[in-house]
Amino acid sequence: MLEQNVQDQQIYVEGNSNKGSIVGIFLIILVVFGYVFYTKGLSSEVSQMNADITSKNLQIEESKAKVVEMTKAEKELDLSSEVKKTELLKSVPKDVAQDQIIRDIIDTSKIHDIKLNSIGFGKGASSKEGVGSLRINASFEGSYNDLVSFLESLEQNARVLIVDSISVQLGKTDLLDSTRATFSLSMQAFYLKK
Repeated sequence: MLEQNVQDQQIYVEGNSNKGSIVGIFLIILVVFGYVFYTKGLSSEVSQMNADITSKNLQIEESKAKVVEMTKAEKELDLSSEVKKTELLKSVPKDVAQDQIIRDIIDTSKIHDIKLNSIGFGKGASSKEGVGSLRINASFEGSYNDLVSFLESLEQNARVLIVDSISVQLGKTDLLDSTRATFSLSMQAFYLKK
């Protein structure tokens, strides 16, 4: 009897529902749109990051070139210590610093009791790449001994000053029976070009 009840019962199988396929298609479309909008935002970020990477790579290459140049200069100039490097940077500053040169010359002339009559500047010539030269023409008045000590002080100045020529005229003063010297110097100061 149990078999007969099982056979008598009808089994109802419902057909495929259109609702399920519509929901599925809607979900697929929603996922595709979400993916497109999400990746579109990411692609602009990726483009921006690629541009940043390119810019940073250029900066790295420029820095590497500067390091190579500095290493080469370090070997040429035998700069083995930080003290020597600091002294070199003081002796050849990054810009002209004309006002500092004027102060140095005035201070040095006062220390050695020399009168600064005139000072003039012009563009000089340098044989080293990346290094500029400032030509300085100055006229002074003082004793011959003061002139020698003045020149020694210029030689010991932190900034490199190369005296190209000296013109000296000696004269005697009647008041103190001493010899006064009028002298003109032609010098060069160096700086790093930007």
